[in-house]
Amino acid sequence: MKRAVKFKLKNGRVVTIRPLRADDYDAVMRYMKEFRKGPSAKWTWQYPERPLPPKERAVKDWTNENGLFIGAFDGDRVIGTANITKKMPDHPWSGRVAVTGTTILEKYTSMGLGTKFKQIVGKWATEHNVHKLQTEVRHKNTRSLGNLLKQGYEIVGILHDTAFIDGEWHHEYILEKILEK
Repeated sequence: MKRAVKFKLKNGRVVTIRPLRADDYDAVMRYMKEFRKGPSAKWTWQYPERPLPPKERAVKDWTNENGLFIGAFDGDRVIGTANITKKMPDHPWSGRVAVTGTTILEKYTSMGLGTKFKQIVGKWATEHNVHKLQTEVRHKNTRSLGNLLKQGYEIVGILHDTAFIDGEWHHEYILEKILEK
């Protein structure tokens, strides 16, 4: 994805989806703080006290040639992000596997944005010769799990007791999607 695209949410609002840039840093950090306070954060690697990444590191990640980091903007407010990164881009045998991730503010979930993110990430993967997509989802994140299964991902494993949240252990599903046979 090189250019911004407009996307109409199920509620009728039109948002802009585009690659993240250095000048988005402050908006993305505001988004991360807001996301971490919401109910969905416990189902991701985010948590309220997690330190924000320094600008230099964040921008380096966003502009890495072996990945794509995109944001959905409602005006100038970030409402969701998605990313894909090749796991071992220079490895001769394993260089065609990529890891994906998505976060969306609670208010904007179930409006088609997760599906659109996965379509954009999938297109990037195809254009960059990726064979397989991988992701992990906590077992109680049923909304994300349902979206991934709808998009053709399959559960290939379970990591037991990976996070202790609200007094109980949580598992993570490992999901994969083969892009070519």
